[in-house]
Amino acid sequence: MKRAPAVISTSVVLFGIWLSLTLSADSQEIALGVVVSLITAVATHGALTGDLSRLLKPRKCLATIEYVFFFLGQMIKANIDVFFRIFRPVIPIKPGIVKAKLTLKSERAKAIVANSITLTPGTITIDIIGDEIFVHWVFLPDGDVHIKTQSMVDSFAVRLENIFE
Repeated sequence: MKRAPAVISTSVVLFGIWLSLTLSADSQEIALGVVVSLITAVATHGALTGDLSRLLKPRKCLATIEYVFFFLGQMIKANIDVFFRIFRPVIPIKPGIVKAKLTLKSERAKAIVANSITLTPGTITIDIIGDEIFVHWVFLPDGDVHIKTQSMVDSFAVRLENIFE
């Protein structure tokens, strides 16, 4: 079974997420988490992680931890920005779509960049075509929007490059 390592590593990661969200040591919660994690991992053929054993190298493991903290920091900053935009008397919006380049070779890394941008409030990935990514902003940044968009995309991509390539 060629996909077994990917399915196993994906189910372990999903079960870890399950435990962190439920914060329960109840045997029924744990059993349900195992079942749901396994079903999801088998249904997706382990697409979340691929073969996690290659990511267990110390350098890649540290890069993964760094990416998680970087992403959480970006998400917190974006949430605060959107919060203040919502509660102003006049909501300042200046929407727009900007194209940026992706230099990543891994399709999984490209998808994670796109999803990270989408999960960061105020931005959403519209599409990835080849090595170009299209990002929709709720409020276009001041200055050169192309440079700022490319900088945001690169900040995610550089960290993922250390993990996947």
